[in-house]
Amino acid sequence: MDKTDRNTIEELLPRYCEGVATEEERLQVEMWMSESDENRRMAKQIHALYLATDTVNVMKKVDTEKALLKVKSRMSGNRHKGTMWWQWAQRAAAILFIPLLVTLMLQYWGGNEQELAQIIEVKTNPGMMTSLTLPDGTLVYLNSESTLSYPSRFDNDTRNVTLQGEAYFEVAKNPEKKFIVSTFHQSQIEVLGTHFNVEAYEKEARISATLVEGKIGFIYKSNDVSKKVLMDPGQKLVYDSKDNKVQLYATSGESEIAWKEGKIIFRNTPLEEGLRMLEKRYNVEFIIKNNRLKGDSFTGTFTNQRLERILEYFRLSSQIRWRYLDSPDMKDEKSKIEIY
Repeated sequence: MDKTDRNTIEELLPRYCEGVATEEERLQVEMWMSESDENRRMAKQIHALYLATDTVNVMKKVDTEKALLKVKSRMSGNRHKGTMWWQWAQRAAAILFIPLLVTLMLQYWGGNEQELAQIIEVKTNPGMMTSLTLPDGTLVYLNSESTLSYPSRFDNDTRNVTLQGEAYFEVAKNPEKKFIVSTFHQSQIEVLGTHFNVEAYEKEARISATLVEGKIGFIYKSNDVSKKVLMDPGQKLVYDSKDNKVQLYATSGESEIAWKEGKIIFRNTPLEEGLRMLEKRYNVEFIIKNNRLKGDSFTGTFTNQRLERILEYFRLSSQIRWRYLDSPDMKDEKSKIEIY
């Protein structure tokens, strides 16, 4: 199937799933399902859902061939369910496409309440981002190479999610249930309802949190003692998990959250931090060979420019040089770029 056909199917699937597709649209989707073994195999690629282990074990028991027919037979009687579940599935389908769409629908329409209360994992591919709405109405933007884990419903006294990577949260207010973001560095962010950005990649020792609106508390351990730093809007917290040091900075937040709008904004941004922003956006890896360059900083706004265009801007403003260490067209691995 070419790209145009795939885009057409993506547009028709929501209508088909909600049971509001025209007869012509329904036939088009069902024809796509039956036209090749590859299309049917897509429904079996459960790993593309990136769900937690318990959910995966449940879904391994699904007979995909029978389940596809089961979905079709349930469409007409479950329009309201389909509409509600689709609001979540539509956002994640930007990366997961058919496997997410089909298998989650099987769970929702074919499972019971106990099966639905699972831990859900959403992952973004390198260089991509997506957005999703959590069961409590919280809106989350997920940046490149990031993973968010959360329950399919918040039954406890707190709303707990786990983040590896970078995300921007617009937390739905609920004074009776705190919203807690946990990271892999034994740190947590505790909120009731607010807008903030968190960057906490597992491979990096540094965690940063930028508060745009409301209040948050950053909790971390130092010498096995839990400590809490309260933040106000317009502050950025940087935590070094190696030496357990926390620093607070004043910021407008413009540069830190520009990624969710598809922008890259440098505001007197140090070279190393700027390169990290470019790595996430363009799925590359930078290697700095000249330590003297680490003191350089940059200001500018970029949207859809090619990476080479941005690097040329760096070269003109600070005389840095750069070169690819491998092919920039590599599909399976990150291209490495040397800065010297």
